[in-house]
Amino acid sequence: MKINKIAHLYMRVISFLLFLAIATAGCDSKSDPAATSASALATRPATADPQDWCAEHALPESMCTKCHPELVDGYKEAGDWCDEHGFPESVCPQCHPMQAPQTGATAHSADNGEWCAGHGLPESHCTKCHPELIPKFKEAGDWCDEHGFPESACPVCNPMTPPGAKTATAHSSDNGEWCAGHGLPESHCTKCHPELIPKFKEAGDWCDEHGFPESACPVCNPMTPPGGVAPIEGVEPGTKIIFRQDDHEKAVGIEVVAARQASVGMGITAPARIEFNQNHLADVRAPVPGIVHDVRVDFGETIEKGAPLFVLESAQVGGTQAKIQAANQEIATARANLERQEKLRETGLAAERQVELARRDLQAAQSNLGSLNNALRLAGASGAARSGRYTLRAPISGTIIARPGVVGAFATEETSLATVADTSSMWAMIDVAERDGFALKTGQSVTVTIPGATDAKFPGKITWISPAVNPRTRTITVRAEVKNPDASLRANQFATAEIGIAPDASGVVVPRSAVQRLGGGTVVFVRLSQGQYEPRVVEVDRSDGDLVQVRGTVTPGEPVVTTGAYILKTELSRDSIGAGCCEVPGE
Repeated sequence: MKINKIAHLYMRVISFLLFLAIATAGCDSKSDPAATSASALATRPATADPQDWCAEHALPESMCTKCHPELVDGYKEAGDWCDEHGFPESVCPQCHPMQAPQTGATAHSADNGEWCAGHGLPESHCTKCHPELIPKFKEAGDWCDEHGFPESACPVCNPMTPPGAKTATAHSSDNGEWCAGHGLPESHCTKCHPELIPKFKEAGDWCDEHGFPESACPVCNPMTPPGGVAPIEGVEPGTKIIFRQDDHEKAVGIEVVAARQASVGMGITAPARIEFNQNHLADVRAPVPGIVHDVRVDFGETIEKGAPLFVLESAQVGGTQAKIQAANQEIATARANLERQEKLRETGLAAERQVELARRDLQAAQSNLGSLNNALRLAGASGAARSGRYTLRAPISGTIIARPGVVGAFATEETSLATVADTSSMWAMIDVAERDGFALKTGQSVTVTIPGATDAKFPGKITWISPAVNPRTRTITVRAEVKNPDASLRANQFATAEIGIAPDASGVVVPRSAVQRLGGGTVVFVRLSQGQYEPRVVEVDRSDGDLVQVRGTVTPGEPVVTTGAYILKTELSRDSIGAGCCEVPGE
C-alpha cells in the first residue's frame, strides 16, 4: 500500500513539472488553438494505470480537477483546459474518453451492442440464455455459484447499468457503493466478498446469526438503500420467492416488462365534470314577436353558420314591409320634386332655397327607407316581400343540442327556440382539493380521461381558477378548455383530470400494475430467473396514469412482474396464507 501511494505521488510531481514546461514554452512563442490542443493531447497517458484511476469521473486520479481543484490553475496555464466540462482537455472524459483500467476479472461493457434485458447483463455473459458458456467461465475462475452467473457480470453481486440508461443514484456511508442483492454497502457485503470476513471478525464487528458485519447487518441494523427508500418489515434484502414447480409459473400467468429510464411530469389528479364551452354556445330567439310557420332543422343535427332554422310570421314584420313600400313611394316623389326645382332654378323661376329644401326631403325619405330595411335585415326578413315572414339563421356552426321551437308556437325575445353548441372544445370543471391549490396556475396542461375509456385522453389547458374555496366540499373549482375533435366528450359526464404542475423529470419507470402495496410500503417484483423472483422496496415519485416513476433499487432493464404480481405479494403477506404455488426460503 505504501509503494502505491509513493508511485501515485511521483506521478503527480512528474505531471505537474510537465505542465510547467508546456506553460513556459507557451510564453516564448504564440501558438494557434489547434497546436495547443495537439500539445495537450500529447501529455495524455498512453494507458490508464489501475492505481491512478478516478472511477467517479473516468480519468486518471492525478489529473482529476474535480477531486483536486488545486490543479486547475496549472492546467489552465499550460493551455490544457476544457472550459465546457471543467477537466484537462487531454483527458476530458466527455471530449476524449479513456478506457477504464481492467482489474481482477475480465472487464466488459454494457454498451457493446449486446444486452440481455431478461437477466440484466451482457448477452455474451448470460449463462441462463446460453448455458453452453458455463464451462468457459468456470475454467477461467469467473463464476458465482450462488446466482449461477459469471462473477464479473453477476446482475446480483455486480449489477451493471444497461446501455443508454443513466446510472442510478446511490448513496451510503461507503463511497456510494451499494449491494442491491443483500441490502448493505458493497464494501461491507461478506456474501459477495467472503475474503472480507476475517477483517470484520478481527475488528469485533460481526453478526454470527446472519453472517454480516454487525454495523451493516441488513437484518439487525438495516440501512437506507439508494434513493432513500425505507425498508418494509418482513421484506429483508435478499428475500426470494420461488415457484415449487416450473409449470406453476405458467399456470399463474406471470408476465414481465423491463423497467426503463423515462421522463414523467408531476401532477394533481382530481375529479371533473364535462360542460359545454359557454364561449361556443348560442341561444336562438326571435328578435321580433311572431308565430313559427316552418321548422328547417332537427334536434341533434350538425349545421353551419348562417343555415336557416325557423321561418316566422309576424304582424310587426308585415307592417314594416308595408312601410317600406310607402317609403319607396316617398323617395320617388321627393326625387321628382328635386329635379323640377333644379330646372326652375336654371330658368330663374325658383330660388336656391327651394332646391335645397327639395334635396333635404329626398335625403329624409332615403334615411327612413334605410332604417326600415335594417329592421327587416336584423329580423331575417326581406323588404321585397309582403307576407310578414322572416327567417332565423344559425349564428354559429355546431350541433343543435336543444330545440323547443315547434310549428305554431308564439315566439318572442324571451322564448328560446333552439340552442347551438360547438362541441369541438368542451369545458372540464375540476374540483381540486384545497391543499393542492397552491400549485395551480392558468395555462397549466390538463389531461382528461373518462371512466371506461382508458385509452382516450383529451388534452387541454387551465383557463380559469376560482378565487374562492367551496365551504362545503373544501375544494377549488378549476376550469380547463379541452379539445374534443371527435365529439367523444359529452356534457354532464364525470371524468378524471390530471393537472401537470411540474416539468418532466427523468427516472426509473414501471407499469402501474407492477407496483404493489405491502405493509405500509410499496414493492415491485424483479424476475431473477425462471421461477425465481425478488421483492424490491420502492417509493412512488410520479405517475402519468399508465407509468409510475419509482425510487429504490430497481434499475433500467430489470424485468419487473406486471400480471401475477398480486400472487407473489400474497406469499409475503403475514395476514395471508399465500397462493400455495410458491415458497419463500427462510420462512
